[in-house]
Amino acid sequence: MKKSILYLYLILLTSCHTASYVHDLESTPYGIDYREGKWLLNEINSSKLIKAKLTKIAYDGFYEKLGGNLKKSEDLTSIGLPYVPTNPNRLLLEQIKNETGFDYLINIESKSSKNNIGNLKIGRTYGRKKNVAETILEVYDLNTFEVIYHRKVIGQVTIDDNDNEDFAFVKGTNGIMVSCLKKIMKRIN
Repeated sequence: MKKSILYLYLILLTSCHTASYVHDLESTPYGIDYREGKWLLNEINSSKLIKAKLTKIAYDGFYEKLGGNLKKSEDLTSIGLPYVPTNPNRLLLEQIKNETGFDYLINIESKSSKNNIGNLKIGRTYGRKKNVAETILEVYDLNTFEVIYHRKVIGQVTIDDNDNEDFAFVKGTNGIMVSCLKKIMKRIN
C-alpha cells in the first residue's frame, strides 16, 4: 500500500509544470513606511473565484504591520467607494480622501492575459501554450495624491511542442495570480 502511494506521488510530482515569476522593472525598489496614518484596503479587482483569498492574503500581510490602522473598504458600509483602477487620476483620489478620511489607499488588481492550458494538460501539445497572469499592488498617499509604492509581478507557465508528457498538472491563472500577490507581500514585508 505504501509503495503504491509513493509511486503515485512520484508520478504526480514528475508530471507537474511549475510557474516562473518576474518582478516588473518599473516596480518601486524600496518598502513602505507604516509608522503613521489610517490605511484603506480597497476591494481587489480580480476574478470572483479568488477575490476572497487575495483579500485575506493582502489584509493579513498589511495587518501585521498596521494593526488597527487598517480597514477594508467592504467593511465601510456607510460609504460607497467608486471603482478605483490602477493609476487613478487626482480627482478620484481627492474624492476618496474626502469621503473616507483615510491617509493611504492600497489598491490591488489581478488579471489573466493568457489561459491556453488550464490546470490540466491531457494529450500531445501542438504549438507553444501558456498560462500568464499578473498582479499589481499600488499604495497611494491620499494627502499628496501620489503613488508611494508600486509593484507588479508577472507569472507564467509555458509548455512547448517538445513536451512529451501526455498528462500533466499545470498551475492555472488563478493560482498564478495568488502566487504573484504572495510574492509582492513577501517583498513588502
